[in-house]
Amino acid sequence: MSLIALVEEDIPLGKALPWNVVDADGKVLFPHGHVIDNKPLLGQLLKLGLFRSAPQQEAPASPAAPAAGDGQISSLAQVQLAPGDLVQLQTLHPTHAERYQVRMIGFHAPVSLLVTAPMQQGKLVFVKEGQQFLVRGFVGKDAVAYKTRVLKSNLSPFPYLHLAYPDSVQSMRIRSSARVSVDLVTAIVRADGSQGSARMTDMSVGGARMLSPKPVAQKEEQIKLSFRINPAGLDVYLTINARVRAVSNDETQQGLIATGVEFVDISEQDRLYLTNMVYQNLLKDNL
Repeated sequence: MSLIALVEEDIPLGKALPWNVVDADGKVLFPHGHVIDNKPLLGQLLKLGLFRSAPQQEAPASPAAPAAGDGQISSLAQVQLAPGDLVQLQTLHPTHAERYQVRMIGFHAPVSLLVTAPMQQGKLVFVKEGQQFLVRGFVGKDAVAYKTRVLKSNLSPFPYLHLAYPDSVQSMRIRSSARVSVDLVTAIVRADGSQGSARMTDMSVGGARMLSPKPVAQKEEQIKLSFRINPAGLDVYLTINARVRAVSNDETQQGLIATGVEFVDISEQDRLYLTNMVYQNLLKDNL
């Protein structure tokens, strides 16, 4: 199904919808004829992504057309980054890239974005005007990225940057099923208190796969996992509850046991860290 991303102006507030409003997977959220009259709710839903089916003549089928969940090019207005959202500035360097967490202050389309100045170990990072950055962030379930440059660096009344307003933004839907390869030593605590360890070989926002010389738990058993990740340059030690969904002999490495787990009862902060970890591996660097 071809989908068209919706912005606030597309949805007639207080009037019957002329088409079904769906999510990125094509699931109907509001049927044709439904009346949406709650503007704050609409704003929140738009951040998560609202779409309508594209008529055949508007979006003809094509092998090159991106499917829902692939990288998509859109405008900043469609992405709807909001004041207060955390974003990452990454320097564009051929051999090493510094990453800084900053916060969106606002924007003046189509001139500039305002973000807080980057800090490192409590100290202000020197940023020169004209310096280029790759901006990365999250909006609802989407990872977004775009190139920009520093128009102006100000110190008063507080340190902040004017960044060039982007012509386009790349976005990618992060789903719980999207998996990336990792190599993480993982400590395991079972319900009876016994402990073990395994090596996590791939991860998604919703679960992971681990390898170990011997079984670390039984199917459907609930365990606790502890491992260290490095999302956005931050060293984070996570302890997450998980349920074992599969135990089998690994087909690629003889003698090792593969254990598939589902993460359960994840805090919003931990989910953000995991999403960031997955997004760093999924979102393309060569924008």
